[in-house]
Amino acid sequence: MLKAQRLCQGDSVGLVCPAGPVKEHRLESGIATLRSMGLKVKLGDHVRATRGYLAGSDRDRAEDINKMFRDRSIKGIFCARGGFGTTRILDALDYDTLRQNPKVFIGYSDITALHLAIRKRAGLVTFHGPMVAEMTGDFPGYNRCHIGRALFSDRPVGKVTNPEGEVPPQVLFPGRAEGPIRGGNLSLLCSTLGTPYEIDTRGCIFFLEEVGEPPYKIDRMLTHIGMAGKIKDAAALVFGRWKDCTDERNPEPSVEDLLADIAARERKPCLSNLMIGHDRFNITIPLSCRGLIEEGKLHITESGVL
Repeated sequence: MLKAQRLCQGDSVGLVCPAGPVKEHRLESGIATLRSMGLKVKLGDHVRATRGYLAGSDRDRAEDINKMFRDRSIKGIFCARGGFGTTRILDALDYDTLRQNPKVFIGYSDITALHLAIRKRAGLVTFHGPMVAEMTGDFPGYNRCHIGRALFSDRPVGKVTNPEGEVPPQVLFPGRAEGPIRGGNLSLLCSTLGTPYEIDTRGCIFFLEEVGEPPYKIDRMLTHIGMAGKIKDAAALVFGRWKDCTDERNPEPSVEDLLADIAARERKPCLSNLMIGHDRFNITIPLSCRGLIEEGKLHITESGVL
């Protein structure tokens, strides 16, 4: 498993837009936030491109990533936003270059597909965490703290706690488990099943999150990923945020009901309501690094950087 060097103040980082287009005011605000962290920022050639719901052509979006990995002056790569489109570029990435030039790579949501592909084809630790379009003026200190712990330090992130005033993580099924932490956005995990990039959950702490889907669609996707053996193979389950995943016409079963049913059926350590995914608070997770669930807490016990 390859790891990049940790980020330091004064380092240059690259911005890429592998999925949907980013609004200019959000891009500029996010760049300002990165600079406030002591980073220099270099934009990919096509970050501001637009092609309908895509940030430019597939070739251009993939080449921006390839060029950032080739560029020896760039120490880390931040995704501008998610949306749709990363699955279209997986076969266009230069995985030999990625393997030879390990760098911090961070994003989530649609970026889940890139995390899966980079791990499978390059063996590089990448980071599930906030994107630049979210780093606006009200970007929470909680998120900045987790970016610092995950990307700027070679020490393990340690115990994951929710922000003060938020409902703490919930134990859906008790127990202790250790293993690599893997997961991401439920829709993207389902869309890559049956491809060379599908997730390997054997013995892992498997985390899931989603946004804007009604419970019946969540149910279908959870059933799909369950039938593929991904839930059974995992050592433990962690459920993140499920923002706007309600349906006024069919309020029951709720997403919370679905998750509780899975926990009761699987009878393995299971936590819910961690700050992972589409919400104001969003932790940064070094994917495939070791984690521990113990006494109702998630601990990230291995650093994702050197």
